Amino acid sequence: MSDTEISQHQAQLNLNISKLIENKNRDSSKIYAKTTEKIALRLRDKDLLSKAFLQQGKLFYKQQKDDVALIFFNKIDSLYQIEKVITEDYIMTKIYRAEISKFRLTMPGVLKAKDYILEAINLAEETNDEKLINLTKYRLGEWHGFMSQARDTKEHLDTARIYVNKVLEYYQKEKNYKFIANVYYTLASIDASSKDYKAAEINYKKRLEVIKKSNDSVKISEAYYGLGSVFRRFNQPDKGLKYLDSAAAIFKTHGFSTDDRRKNLYKDYAYLYELKNDYKNAFVNMQKAFVFKDSIFKEENSKNAIELDAKYQAAKKEREIILLKSQKKLSEEQKTNQRNLYLGGLGLTTIAGLFFFVLFQNRQKTTKKLKELDDFKSKLFANISHEFRTPLTLISGPIDKRLNSSNLTEEDRTDFEMIQRNSDRLLNLVDQLLDLSKLEAGHLKLKVSQGDLSVLLKSMASSFQHQATQKHINYTINIDELNNVWFDKDVIEKTVINLLSNAFKYAPENSAINFNALVLDDTLQLQVENKGNLLTKKQVDNIFNRFYQADENTEGVGIGLSLVKEIVNLSYGEITVENTSNKTILFKVYLPILKSQFKPSDFADAFTNPPMIKQKEDTIKVEKAAVKEVIDENRPILLIVDDHEDIRIFVKSVFKDSYQVVEASNGEIGVEKAIALVPDIIISDVMMPKLNGFQLSEILKQDERTSHIPIILLTAKTEDTDTFKGLETGADDYITKPFKTKALEIRVKNLINSRLKLRERYSQELVLKPTEIAINSFDAQFLEKLNIVIDENITEPTFSAADFSKALGMSRMQLHRKLKALTGLSATEFVRSQRLKLAADLLKKSDANVSEIGYSVGFNDHSYFAKCFKEMYGCTPTEFISKQ
Repeated sequence: MSDTEISQHQAQLNLNISKLIENKNRDSSKIYAKTTEKIALRLRDKDLLSKAFLQQGKLFYKQQKDDVALIFFNKIDSLYQIEKVITEDYIMTKIYRAEISKFRLTMPGVLKAKDYILEAINLAEETNDEKLINLTKYRLGEWHGFMSQARDTKEHLDTARIYVNKVLEYYQKEKNYKFIANVYYTLASIDASSKDYKAAEINYKKRLEVIKKSNDSVKISEAYYGLGSVFRRFNQPDKGLKYLDSAAAIFKTHGFSTDDRRKNLYKDYAYLYELKNDYKNAFVNMQKAFVFKDSIFKEENSKNAIELDAKYQAAKKEREIILLKSQKKLSEEQKTNQRNLYLGGLGLTTIAGLFFFVLFQNRQKTTKKLKELDDFKSKLFANISHEFRTPLTLISGPIDKRLNSSNLTEEDRTDFEMIQRNSDRLLNLVDQLLDLSKLEAGHLKLKVSQGDLSVLLKSMASSFQHQATQKHINYTINIDELNNVWFDKDVIEKTVINLLSNAFKYAPENSAINFNALVLDDTLQLQVENKGNLLTKKQVDNIFNRFYQADENTEGVGIGLSLVKEIVNLSYGEITVENTSNKTILFKVYLPILKSQFKPSDFADAFTNPPMIKQKEDTIKVEKAAVKEVIDENRPILLIVDDHEDIRIFVKSVFKDSYQVVEASNGEIGVEKAIALVPDIIISDVMMPKLNGFQLSEILKQDERTSHIPIILLTAKTEDTDTFKGLETGADDYITKPFKTKALEIRVKNLINSRLKLRERYSQELVLKPTEIAINSFDAQFLEKLNIVIDENITEPTFSAADFSKALGMSRMQLHRKLKALTGLSATEFVRSQRLKLAADLLKKSDANVSEIGYSVGFNDHSYFAKCFKEMYGCTPTEFISKQ
């Protein structure tokens, strides 16, 4: 035997010993594994070295020292990068990484664990090793079982059962009793999670029968432990204790599989003794469990230990009372000592109680203060945003108006476009600050819905084509088909826009930028790659920090990338950045796209509309003297309500040629002018003194005189809740500042046109149909009331427009404006048209002559009746009868 062969034999022997004692004496096991590593390094035996690294990583993992374990797993990765040979050790590092990631107990960690397992499955399938393929698929089944505790319980449990049953067939064929036992354990856990404890007991017993054939003492003890645990759930403490005793005996001889198992054994002992009302033993075992606590179970163990101690002390006290009653004589000294002891204990307990109470109160005050500060900060950012948006409107609005002009010089156009770009940039910064403040305050929530994501990505990516042309950049876009996937549109937009903006900002001219959107393992992967100065390690570590600046001579990163990282984390995703071998900078974003990957509260339909602000039944006192405004009947009236004079001047300048513009400086004056003048349309700000825009809209939409008037709300608030609130009050449109003047003009025009179409509908109807003509329920009520008044008075020749307005409780001018808006007719014209429509109906159905019908519908003059009839129908009443 050569020296090399002897050394290899020694290394393998040390490795085998390490594995043999890994559960009983981990420190010694580490020494043997380390010896294997040293020999393998001396021999330059990469296969043996990989096995030594895996054994050491596994030992630290079992001690819950994940950071040290990962160092050894990384070393195996380095060996793989050198040899590029897929080994079992390399696949196992993926499995252990998955376990470490999973037990971070965060959703991104659990989802990352699945990624590692899927990588392991792909690697195993490349090797075509059936054993590794089944092992990795078994781990995927375990992952679904674990995931069932967080969401979609039944779906994940069913998937876990499918995977586990598949691998069971393979292990039974191979007679691999160790893994058959593992499979039965997992099935039992699935049954227990499904609350099918009888099935769980059967699978635990199958596990015990199978594991006994493997002669693996630790696994046998695990099987006994599992049965003890399940009988606790059955409320059968005696049977449970029997199995736990068997498990404890073997654990004592051969060691525990993990430190966590030792703690859980004592906890289950405590629970079983508690079921037997043996609080003393329950408390003792919970104390033992407490010794082996970790950070995850610290709070739970402490709470349970305190509860058991209280029960034990209570039971003990009861027994002492019985004993005292049975003793007839007690010395006075004993009584005094007991009283003093009791008072001393009570005093100590009171002091301790006061201490903890004061501590608790201070914590509550601190928490409340921090919450108040967070709320104040969020409110401050919202108000700052509003204050910025108003001057931005006054900057971008006139600029936009000038850019639409055809008589600009090229130099002026260039200057205006530069101002517009920087105005947009400032607005974007304001929005980013607001988003970050909402994230920190916990007010930013996901609104996930199903849709075609590829269309959204293509539209956003293609919007940068112009910049690419300007900088002569080779810009490539590659987007997979992403139909019917689940995503938050706002998160996708902010992520893609920020990353592409960043890429185009730093990419030099005549370089390249690549944007890819791929689906890998039920996860969306967005990639943005660009040429540029490669990042240092320090820059990579800090690039997602707000306003990070490497030194005073370099440009900072601002807040865009920080915002992207925050919203990606909110979406259970991950973002990375790296320098590639092609000397490019590559950003990668991983986001979930399956419904099962989100919480029920994350979906858009989970958000109910916020409650509408209920305005107190304050009656707005309208001055009897009508507002002195000159009304031109030939032009529609536009009412602008805003406390900012410059905004009113700007909006007025946009509409002054087409509309008669009336202004109001606050919500209260706006309501008064709307009721007095009944304008054709209202444009109102939201944040105003006395009455805000929401209250103005609600009051006017619930008043018969003004319910038909279309209202557009302007606001600097961008939250969906504010939009919902505005629309709930009856507002017809909601526009955020700063706005494009063209967009505002189009929306005003569309709302006016929609009213004109209703007039056309009315003019074609023989009888008035309120439910088809009305815009809202208040308009419908008004038209119903109008019909009743017409039906009761139409045949009265003396029924005038003044009588009509009085019957409806309006002034003549208000009725005139309301009817003009809904029907296109004045009050007099409306009454006359209704009489003529009734006359036409009577001419068709009645045998009465023309004069009688004219008198019956309120016309005293036969020739006037004939003239009006001809104007409306194009023929005389006599000709109308002959046509019929």
